[in-house]
Amino acid sequence: MSVLRRLLVPTATTITLFVSAATVAVIGPKQCAEGVAHAKSGMESAYTYEQTWNTALRLVRVDLGYKIVEKDEKAGYILFEYADKGTASSASIELLPGERSIRVVCQIPKFPSYHETVVLDRLARKLKDEHGAPIEKPKPVDAGPPDSADAH
Repeated sequence: MSVLRRLLVPTATTITLFVSAATVAVIGPKQCAEGVAHAKSGMESAYTYEQTWNTALRLVRVDLGYKIVEKDEKAGYILFEYADKGTASSASIELLPGERSIRVVCQIPKFPSYHETVVLDRLARKLKDEHGAPIEKPKPVDAGPPDSADAH
């Protein structure tokens, strides 16, 4: 019974082996051996969606000179070819609208995350240089407890 139980009850080791095997099956043994990085970096933009989108697009195409592979303003993503010192990688910038800011996420899979950070830092600097300080958005109104005078 204990042998059967050991086979049926997952342990950390069996789970790790299963996840590792599934990873190899999904992304392939070559990519696993190459040590593909799956990092992504992000920042918050206090500017409008339109300002952030247009500035990110100009940054990638004009300032950095990268080829844009695909873009969709409505869906909020830019796919481009990132290159550094003879090595190229597909890359993306994604805009995720929030209540008070726009979350900007950059992914450059074949490079360390500091490459993503450099792109995001340039975007933040370009937003400030082109648009000045962001306009302060009004805070949501907090519905506090009802007044005792209104309760009657």
